[in-house]
Amino acid sequence: MKKNCSRLFFYSTTLLFLLLVSCEEEKKKMTETDLIFSSIKKDQAKWYRYHKSNIHLASEFLPLDQAGDIISKKDFLEALLTGDFIAMEIKTNASKDIYRLFKLDEESDKNISVTVTADTYPEYRHFMMEGKEFPDFKFTDLEGNTYTKENLKGKTVVVKTWFIACKPCIEEMPQLNQLVEKYRDREDVIFLSLSTDPQQDLEKFLTTMDFKYRIVPDTGQFIKEKLGLSVFPTHIIVDKNGIMKKVVNTAPEMIAFLQGTVKV
Repeated sequence: MKKNCSRLFFYSTTLLFLLLVSCEEEKKKMTETDLIFSSIKKDQAKWYRYHKSNIHLASEFLPLDQAGDIISKKDFLEALLTGDFIAMEIKTNASKDIYRLFKLDEESDKNISVTVTADTYPEYRHFMMEGKEFPDFKFTDLEGNTYTKENLKGKTVVVKTWFIACKPCIEEMPQLNQLVEKYRDREDVIFLSLSTDPQQDLEKFLTTMDFKYRIVPDTGQFIKEKLGLSVFPTHIIVDKNGIMKKVVNTAPEMIAFLQGTVKV
């Protein structure tokens, strides 16, 4: 009887030890992101640095709700728009980014709520444009070439909206020129830039700055009224059927999507 009790005590102690180790390992897995969240939620500057470095809402990420269940990207962005949540990156070995919603609480810096809403809105606006037809148009570039939905059918059109006084618009031009060069043998890929500036100003600008896109002047009204855009630069990838497949503000995001879908 005494021997059986000793044996039972040994087994119970061993089982308890294994359970504690298992729970501790699971706790570490579960709390790595929680610890980061606890730190950044109290400081708007810390959160913003984390957000800009780790969260890319224009990417093709896997969205998770607060409980860790998969939801639609639309629902994920709409939750961020409320200002009640922030997005946190979940580290895994998966090739696709995984973001999960974390709810802000009374300890959170109130400025985060305002900023996350403002930061998410253009991404949501762009996302809602994707999958829709590019508006009807008739453009004439600086060389006198005319473009319509009909004569561009069957081609992938890479659109950039910009203006001369927009510093980020100009800074990304060398990178865009390299992209055009990569696709120079692809007659089915057209790089078209819509500028709000008049032809005379653009021609003067091009005497000092090389830009390899086909440039269409005086498109401010089209950009504002037909596309509903107010942030520059904006890049739109339109597929062979005239459908907007990707809408983003930065060249790297656009280039990554183009090269992932239209091989050189």
